[in-house]
Amino acid sequence: MRFTAAAGAKDGWIGADVVDFSSGGLGLMTTSFLPRRSLIVVRLFGPDPEAAVLLEVPCRVQRIFMTDRRPAYLVGTSFEALTQEIADQISAVLAMLAGEGATGATGVPGA
Repeated sequence: MRFTAAAGAKDGWIGADVVDFSSGGLGLMTTSFLPRRSLIVVRLFGPDPEAAVLLEVPCRVQRIFMTDRRPAYLVGTSFEALTQEIADQISAVLAMLAGEGATGATGVPGA
């Protein structure tokens, strides 16, 4: 999807918080509506938004629920068109979230 500035997008990107991360996909919370089955690209940053991107992966929107009147949306996604490189990055981020290791061979903390 491509967003315009009218949608609150900065350089075509919208903000979202990751609320769930697994080997199959991501759960996101955002204030922008994303149509079901749309293909999006997710860039995952670490705790410091000025740091390098930990993961950039295509995802397919599977579910979307309005959570309250802000509005806020809970978006369930699945990873799409995974390469071995992206699968390895996903594994490294999962290891980081589990608190394993300091810095692995991929250069991702916790990998």
